[in-house]
Amino acid sequence: MEGISSILTWIELAISESVDGRAVLSDLDAVWFDEQVVASKCDEVEMAKWASSTVIDDNVQAPVFSERVFSWLHYGVSGAFNFPIGHAGLMHVYGYLLSSVETPYGLKRQRWLTDDFAKAFGLKPSFFFPTASTVPLMQRVASAVLPLLTDPAADSRTVLAVDEVVDWRRRMRTVYICDRMTDSTALVYGSVSGDDVQIVTAFPIGPMTSQSVQDRLAEPARYRYNYAPPDAEPGSHFDGTVQLVTSAF
Repeated sequence: MEGISSILTWIELAISESVDGRAVLSDLDAVWFDEQVVASKCDEVEMAKWASSTVIDDNVQAPVFSERVFSWLHYGVSGAFNFPIGHAGLMHVYGYLLSSVETPYGLKRQRWLTDDFAKAFGLKPSFFFPTASTVPLMQRVASAVLPLLTDPAADSRTVLAVDEVVDWRRRMRTVYICDRMTDSTALVYGSVSGDDVQIVTAFPIGPMTSQSVQDRLAEPARYRYNYAPPDAEPGSHFDGTVQLVTSAF
């Protein structure tokens, strides 16, 4: 893990020091990263599976990577993405891999450099490790996460799913999944508008308890995890209902 962390730090530095944020990652140790980002950006179907996000982290109240990294990630991408609002998949997968900003929960990149997230889904430990496959990491994440967001109750590992209903068209869904063999737990968050389901983010968390479930259900409805809604400020509260979709507690 230390080796790839060093490479990611080097990539972040190379992009941040480039004149126009369009650094060419020709180093053999970094080519895989460039190839995965380009492949993801060129795949309209995969891009459409993700919502929008802000680079301003809710916990640190500051950008988790630089504007040049943001520009590099979004170069050539169609859509109205302007710093700090961008594509959630590019940012939460590749941008977080490059982030060196400490949060209360550690570095953002850690979610993709350990086996905790994969274990929660019952996948092989290396499934989400960036260099474990030629399939772009953003696509691997979506392949596991999107079915869970679409139908939380269909997965036996789901321990809790909560909808925060914005209006008759849209709801924000949080799903908690746990592998009971390893007690590995993960959170998935996204936007649901009828059959249109989009991912915002996903990451491993600590074990759920009855108290943590009660606390979560008691919270007022709001936009979470750096989601950038089309008609409101990221992190803002809204006058919506909180509905329990399914619970193992």
